[in-house]
Amino acid sequence: MISVQNVVKKYKRKTVLDGVSFTANKGEITCLIGINGVGKTTTLKAIMGLTPINSGQILLDDEKLSKDSYEKITFIPDAITMPPQMTIQDSIVFMEDFYKSWNNDRAADLLNFFRLKREMRIGDLSKGNTAKVNLLLGLALDVDYVLMDEPFSGIDIFSREQIAEVFTSHLIEGRGVIITTHEINDIEHLIDKAVLIDDGKVHKEFGAEDIRLREGKSVIDVMREVYRA
Repeated sequence: MISVQNVVKKYKRKTVLDGVSFTANKGEITCLIGINGVGKTTTLKAIMGLTPINSGQILLDDEKLSKDSYEKITFIPDAITMPPQMTIQDSIVFMEDFYKSWNNDRAADLLNFFRLKREMRIGDLSKGNTAKVNLLLGLALDVDYVLMDEPFSGIDIFSREQIAEVFTSHLIEGRGVIITTHEINDIEHLIDKAVLIDDGKVHKEFGAEDIRLREGKSVIDVMREVYRA
């Protein structure tokens, strides 16, 4: 389990995260929701140690984050980090050299799943295929937790549908996922838990299926109630 406890992050005079607390369980998909600028991406970066926090703590399986923790977790940013002149195979070789947890068999599965070819050059790919390669590079790692920042951003509907299929496949099964997305409709039926962040604070944390059954509301309905209040 990832446990974020009373995390505060300030940039100069601006408080970006103001006592953020929530949990994300292994084997479940937790979605951070909210409008732009409320602290979703900053939260992911804080978990990964990419941005220092001012106070609070983040635990991974009941232990404080350490160098060893990041062998259990991967972060897939909203844009690919590989140079455009690389081929997909070049990026796979890079990842294999850099990460002990790289799994070539899973990478091959992902290539087949996304119908990608190793010789494709990253700079020549469509936005949708670039997003798929970005996911491949994160999901081919043997880790317990996957953090994804806006994996559906700016891509066509068919690529979104194919990426959404990953969440019901063996490629995700058993892992804990924390995802941020504005494309709630593409993934709402797959979400186990939603964490609504507003103005740097957790406004509400709820089970997506629970609120559908108990109150007849969708995740988007809950967002509307907050932002139209």
